This record gives sequence, structure tokens and C-alpha cells, in this order.
Amino acid sequence: MNTAAFYHRPESEYAYLYDQDTLHIRLRTAKADIQEVFVLKGDPYLLNEGKWYEHEVKMTQIGSTDTHDYWQLETGAPYRRLQYAFHLIDHDGAEVFYGDRGTFPYTEATCQTANYYFRLPYFHEIDRFDAPEWVKETVWYQIFPERFANGDVSNDPEGTLPWGSKLPDRTDSFGGDLQGVYDHLDYLEGLGINGIYFCPIFKANSNHKYDTIDYYEIDPDFGDKALFKKLVDECHRRGIRIMLDAVFNHMGDKSPEWQDVIEKEADSKYRDWFHIRDFPVRYGENGNFEGATTLSFDSFAFTPHMPKLNTANPDVEAYLLDIATYWIKEFDIDAWRLDVANEVDHHFWKKFYQATTAVKPDFYILGEIWHSSQSWLQGDEFHGVMNYAFTETIEDFFIQKKSVPRK
Repeated sequence: MNTAAFYHRPESEYAYLYDQDTLHIRLRTAKADIQEVFVLKGDPYLLNEGKWYEHEVKMTQIGSTDTHDYWQLETGAPYRRLQYAFHLIDHDGAEVFYGDRGTFPYTEATCQTANYYFRLPYFHEIDRFDAPEWVKETVWYQIFPERFANGDVSNDPEGTLPWGSKLPDRTDSFGGDLQGVYDHLDYLEGLGINGIYFCPIFKANSNHKYDTIDYYEIDPDFGDKALFKKLVDECHRRGIRIMLDAVFNHMGDKSPEWQDVIEKEADSKYRDWFHIRDFPVRYGENGNFEGATTLSFDSFAFTPHMPKLNTANPDVEAYLLDIATYWIKEFDIDAWRLDVANEVDHHFWKKFYQATTAVKPDFYILGEIWHSSQSWLQGDEFHGVMNYAFTETIEDFFIQKKSVPRK
């Protein structure tokens, strides 16, 4: 029996409150190593009096990989407290007890030792992860506004190219805007979608708009607030939800805050809004070049055009939380997608969750996380993440043919 492969952790993806009265308990073991797993469970205050460990419940094997098997039990607790451990039996009949202190011989003395068990001290509904119900039925359509449709040529930026005149380069402009989206709502509705996820639409210097200048304004290349309000209202009338892209890890170097830092350096009131090592911070000086590892401040990747915000600064925190709630209060948006969310501190995201859901209880928060995301999905930060790992696995199998099926 490969006891080193056993893995379980309370209050994680291995033990969580699924709904108000139901708990999911999971266990990992080595591939094809264990024949049966049982859970010993009961109220922690009734272990010896009730001897509930004598009434163990069998787990179900729910999946396997090349290296591990996974087991699950769905259960409840009449007093909303649970103490539990695992009874494992391998193919040779060997038995062990696995709990919070490790593995022990499966004996009555072991089962009677309270501190050997895992615990979920109390089922607190307020702590439970709970995504809005409407999201589970939503089919999102992502729109990069500059490249969707040009509905108003009067707001085309200088140098706009005729639609479809060439294969787009990274910096090309074709005049896509919010009017173009509004004009195509019949088309979008006909696709069967009921959610639109917009890439950034706030005032910015680039065509992609991830280098924000003003978070309170719609970029004039895309339209204005009146048009955006009209678009949101019409989408809602059609049963289509709206999700905006929040770029709170960094802002653009053309923003008034960063321009003030460039001009006044250490005397700028915005100095501590950013992570600055030394001055000057102006592009082209003091090692501040595109892609350079010599930047005098922290940024998104190594681009000096996107200085990183110090979200631990109370003024920055208040500024961003006001933006987050402003677009909910004034325009009734339904969701935020959070760009580079993994590089922003958890402390900020917990406050972000509280602020946005206080305004709109069924508001949806989606974080951009490229890796293991459990720490953001505990119920007090995000409702979901951009599941790139799942997407890439699909691409590897069906498109790239990098992976093959296994029995």
C-alpha cells in the first residue's frame, strides 16, 4: 500500500460545502493501489458516546489519471459539525486508518482517538463558495471592440483602415466600436448567446485598451457613456448579461497619475500608487525601455507603458473600488473579468468582492488565472477563473494532436 500517495485537505477542493446541507469529501490515492475506501464520520462531541466510527460509509471512485485514483463521498451532518477519517483497504486486504495526523493501524483504539480525525468544525453558509445561478446558464461571447464591427465612422481614430482590407497587425485600427455591437445584437442573439464579455472599453492609448488612461470614461474611439448605457439596457431587455474587463493590476503610462509621477518624481502625490525603485521613470531613460529587465519600476511583464499599481496603498484601493462599483451603480453591468488577477494581492480582491456584491448580490467576478486557482476560489474573492488549462487541453487533443486518449 502506497500511503505516501494519500492526499486530503479539509476546507479545500478535497472537502467543501456543496450546498447549505451537503458536504463533498474527496481523497486521492495511488493508481490501482486501493480496492475500497470508507469514511468514518460523525459529530466530534459524540465520538465515544455514539461510536459512530462503527458505521462507516463507502466512497465512490470518481476518476483516475495515469498516476492517481480519486474518491468521493457526498454527506451531511445533522448538527452541522463533522469529524471524519478514511479507512482504506488495498487489494491484498491490508487496512489503514488515514486522518489529520497521518496513517495508523486500523484498530478500535485508533478509531477512538479524537485528535486523529480531520475536522470541519461548523458548516457556515456565509463561507460557502456560491456562484450566481444565472452564470451557470450563460453562454458568453467575447468581443474585442476594435475588431468586431464599425458602426460609426465618425469616431474612427486617425489612420483607420477599410474594414477587411488586410490581415490585421497588432497595432492596426479598423474602427470597431460599441455602435457596431449594438447594430449586431440580432445576429448575436441568433447565435444563442446570452452574455457578452467585452475586452477593455475605457479610455486608453492603444487599440487593445489594456493601458488605461481613465477608468471612468468610455474610449472615444468606441463611443460614449450614453451609447454604452443604451447598449446595456437593450442587452438586458433581450436577456443578455454584460461583463466588462477590469485592468487593475496596472494602468497606462499616459494616465494623469503616471504623468504626474514622471513630472514631479519623488514629490508626486501618486508616487506610492506604484512600485518605484528609483527615478527617473520616463520612457527611454534610466533603463526604461520596452522589454528591458532594467526598468526602474514594476510593470506588467517588462513594458514601461503599463506601470503596476500598488493595490496595498489605501488610496489606490479606494480609487479602484470606487471604479468597480461605479459601473455597476450607473450602468447596471453584471460582471467584471479581472485582468492579470493573479498578480494583485488577495487582500484587495477580498475587499473587491465585498464591495461589488454589496451593490449587486448576484454580481459575477471572473479572474484571469493561468495556473492552479484554488486560493482565489474560496468563496470570498472570485466566482470563477479563465480556465486556460482546460482550453489548452482541448486544443492539444483535438487540434494540435499533442495528446492521445488512454483507457
